Amino acid sequence: MAWQESSVLGWGQDGTVWQTPVPTAVKAFYRQSNYDVEKSCYQRLAEKGLRTLDGLYLAQLIDFDDELLVIELSIVSPPYLLDFGKAYLDCRAPYDEVQRTEYHDMIRDLFGDDYARVLRITRMLWHLCQIDYVDAKPANICLRKPESE
Repeated sequence: MAWQESSVLGWGQDGTVWQTPVPTAVKAFYRQSNYDVEKSCYQRLAEKGLRTLDGLYLAQLIDFDDELLVIELSIVSPPYLLDFGKAYLDCRAPYDEVQRTEYHDMIRDLFGDDYARVLRITRMLWHLCQIDYVDAKPANICLRKPESE
């Protein structure tokens, strides 16, 4: 894995992400469960041959280390869909009706007019891969290139 001499791309509740000199991205996880889910999601996307979804680029799994809880991914530019550490595989998130409504209200607030597209993308993930994606936020689902490009 090429992950030495790298710079931090981001961090969050699941782990920290560095850019490598190759260039790829390496994500080190804090918890086994998030690592297992994210690695499995990227493996499933690869098995399905998915590189894009509704016009969004999907990072490709390059390598992983089960001992270190580290995955190496291709770097994607906007528009993209990232971060599967909180997804559910082969089952729906254990939300009751109130929690699911609150989650959808949050997505609607975050994405505004793009809410329907985000909902379509998450439904596609379920129908194509049985991935229930429950971490929809602009840092993870970037729907368009920056206007300066």
